[in-house]
Amino acid sequence: MINNKSIGKQLRDLRVSRGWKQTEVAKKVGLSRPAISNLEAGKRSLTLSTLKRFCEIYEIDISYFGIETLTYNEGIDLVSRIEAIFNSDIPDEEKDKLHRTILEIYINSKK
Repeated sequence: MINNKSIGKQLRDLRVSRGWKQTEVAKKVGLSRPAISNLEAGKRSLTLSTLKRFCEIYEIDISYFGIETLTYNEGIDLVSRIEAIFNSDIPDEEKDKLHRTILEIYINSKK
């Protein structure tokens, strides 16, 4: 799971270490300056695809952020598959059951 506060601080540290302004990073990543500010403050959710864009501009591996259990492509594939399931015609009660199961897996992984 992506920890927005922790990664936001790391993104800010990377930007500051390079002497870049938020507006410069925003242009490079394709986001607005306020979006960069909110990401750095941990106030905005960060997707794996956005995080990959940050990795590209800072020339770092995604493992810098502690994301090592899945490769980037495996993570994107998993998110895409989950999104397809929840956007399908599966009955809401089945979607709720899947959601609970996914949450249980996440919670158990933190023990």
